[in-house]
Amino acid sequence: MAEGSLGAYVNISTARPLNSTGFHAATSANISYNDLAEDYGNKVSAIVSNTFADDEFGVLFGFSRQTSTNRIDAAGTTHWGSFQADNDTWITGPTTDVNGQAVTQGTIWYPGRGTFTLDTEERERTSANLTFQWQPNDDTIHTFDVLYTDLSRQAGSNGIQVPLQGSGWSDVVVSENYTLLEGARNQKPIDILMQERGQESDTLALGLNSQFYRGSWKFATDFAYSKSTATPKTNTLVAHAINPNYDNTLGIYDPNYIDGQIKGLTAQDYLNIDNYGDIMSIDTSVEYEDPAAIRTHWNDIQHKELEDEIFEAKLNASYTLDSGMLTSIDMGAAYSDREKSQAVYKINHGCYNTELWVQPDITTAQEQYDFDNTLLPYNTCGQHIDLDDSLFRVNSGNFLANESGDFPRNFVLLNDFNAYKQAIADIRQEPNWTQEYLAPAESVANIEETMALYSQLNLETDFDEISVTGNVGLRYVKTKTSSTGHRKFRDSINDVYEQNEGVIVEIQYTDPEALTVDKDYSHLLPSANVNIDLANGFFIKGAAAKVITRPALEDTGVNSTYPLRIRADQYNTKSGNPYLEPYEATQYDLSLEYYADNGNAYSAGLFYKDIGTFISQKTVQKDTGYVAVNQNWGTFYEYSEEQANRSGGKVSGIEVAALHYFDYLPSWLSGFGVQANYTFTDSKDDEAAKDEIARENVLSAGSGLEGFSENAYNIIGFYDKDGFQARLAYNWRDSYLKYRSGPVIGSNGLPQHVQDYGQFDFSTSYDINEMFTLSAEAINLTNEKIVEYADVRERVTLVQYSGRRFQVGIKAKF
Repeated sequence: MAEGSLGAYVNISTARPLNSTGFHAATSANISYNDLAEDYGNKVSAIVSNTFADDEFGVLFGFSRQTSTNRIDAAGTTHWGSFQADNDTWITGPTTDVNGQAVTQGTIWYPGRGTFTLDTEERERTSANLTFQWQPNDDTIHTFDVLYTDLSRQAGSNGIQVPLQGSGWSDVVVSENYTLLEGARNQKPIDILMQERGQESDTLALGLNSQFYRGSWKFATDFAYSKSTATPKTNTLVAHAINPNYDNTLGIYDPNYIDGQIKGLTAQDYLNIDNYGDIMSIDTSVEYEDPAAIRTHWNDIQHKELEDEIFEAKLNASYTLDSGMLTSIDMGAAYSDREKSQAVYKINHGCYNTELWVQPDITTAQEQYDFDNTLLPYNTCGQHIDLDDSLFRVNSGNFLANESGDFPRNFVLLNDFNAYKQAIADIRQEPNWTQEYLAPAESVANIEETMALYSQLNLETDFDEISVTGNVGLRYVKTKTSSTGHRKFRDSINDVYEQNEGVIVEIQYTDPEALTVDKDYSHLLPSANVNIDLANGFFIKGAAAKVITRPALEDTGVNSTYPLRIRADQYNTKSGNPYLEPYEATQYDLSLEYYADNGNAYSAGLFYKDIGTFISQKTVQKDTGYVAVNQNWGTFYEYSEEQANRSGGKVSGIEVAALHYFDYLPSWLSGFGVQANYTFTDSKDDEAAKDEIARENVLSAGSGLEGFSENAYNIIGFYDKDGFQARLAYNWRDSYLKYRSGPVIGSNGLPQHVQDYGQFDFSTSYDINEMFTLSAEAINLTNEKIVEYADVRERVTLVQYSGRRFQVGIKAKF
């Protein structure tokens, strides 16, 4: 089996026409329903095969087409940041704990943004596969496979984003963990967050496999080629909601005019947040649910062109021996060459027409006042230019219906993305503002070439009634990687202060410089497996192996992001790491298993993994050497997010499983059964904490490894008798560490966890006769939610519902 997995390896064997000679056909049709989206989908599939010329030739053709509509309701927080309790430039009012006692020192952590999003996605997938087989004689068979898939995924997301970053806090209440629970801010808009996402992707895969039997030898050749392309787009359109109730007929020097009212925000406008529960509640004078309150702001248009191409070749041989403990010898060689590339395209500027907009030269308070109270052309950011009300409608009100609280439920939704883009073009007087240009420093091409040599000895012997089988093997694999792209370097930094925005830092970079990084590594991977059949239904099985998993190819690039204009506390970059080493582990398994004649099965197993090298998402704090002078900000840091190697620690545990039929019960009751399994996992890496940035009032991620739940179980009750089948399953896993250092859209470098999760699923079917079967299923019966949080449970980063999904269908076989 090919190297590349620490956990499991799945070898999918697809249908072959010569395995079932003659004519065969099967078809199915299903209708699905998502209760959150309140919409239907469908799936049709068919497969037909036949053999010819006395079963020397065989052809199989399969086809499938599926459409679905999905919806996700979510609330969360992002861009977590901190400030000091005694920083009077950030806090203008009192700060207390939940008991009303004054808090005068310590680091307070707060969400930079609160988000509420309603996401609807339309999917359409088409796939077809074709298989030819030729068996000229009993000793030779050739198989040629073709697979093609096409996926169209278009999603629209609407919601609001509560911008909390920056100074200007008052009436702050913090928890015992120094998490901001309450706070007030003035003269702040609400972001209207509209996202247009999706992609067109396709995959073509070809494979040619030949097997030859020559006496005691078996030879197999395998050649495979596949190519996938995709063009994902992530367009983010951000408008501002303001207070539309000011009298816009007043001139800015009228005695009744209030500073800022022409833009819909004055010192009288307030925003109060309540962050005690899982979902943030807000109280504000900003009318985010009113189309008349929507004004222009920032827009981002971008897409990627992705390509993944791989060629593989294998030559395997096996020699069978007639006697002795050694039954056969397997050997072979494998080669693969893979290239994965991305080209990133972005618009020239998300705020203004770069040819017509001129930044005012402000040197006096009077000039600043005039600027703050004048709507200037060609620029959408901060100008609050009114948008036509017909572009928007209001959410129906069933948003996050299962959650209680005073969080936003009704907000504006965008009717037409294209109409919105045209409105922005009219304001900027730039018809082609959405034209995208190649971003060389974010584009990259990564190559991975592997060569493997391997051999295995297959063993079998008997001791009285005890039978022992097993194998020992050795695999040598060499990997070469290469990443080609561009890198830029900081050229200059300066900071400014903007009302309602805080300290803004502008960064200039050098021109992109071409860069290629090569790397190679090799591994010797031994393995051994033994199976002891005690001849009474009991088996003892053991295994030992050294294994690797290579880093995701997209993580090994020389590419990086290069923010140009950001808030001083949000200089976050994300880079590839072309020097990544693969995961490495030495692992052992031991199990006792019992199989009864009626199908009952019981097992208990122990496992242990010594992970020598691990890959973690890591955030590194880097001193830029620049000191921001506005608001006495101080040292300006870059927070670099990338995948990095570290020691991996150890994973051990036990798993038990049972399958039991109640076939001893009378009559129809004999169709009942139960299947269950439980896993306990203990993961520990004492070196992990050394990679964390030490921050006051941040709880360490601990010594556990990412992705491992301590407890997990599945239990299934089923009935199967006289053509009727039904299964009710409950799957549950304990909370776990998702990121030791979370992404910006999430915990912003803090550890990020996933809360424990359990889900009920149900399926049933009935065989009408030998040809037709009716089926139905329900997924997530109790409409469970996903919850993620940062280092402590009160710092919730995500609450997400995807709804229940139902499906009914009919199958036919001929």
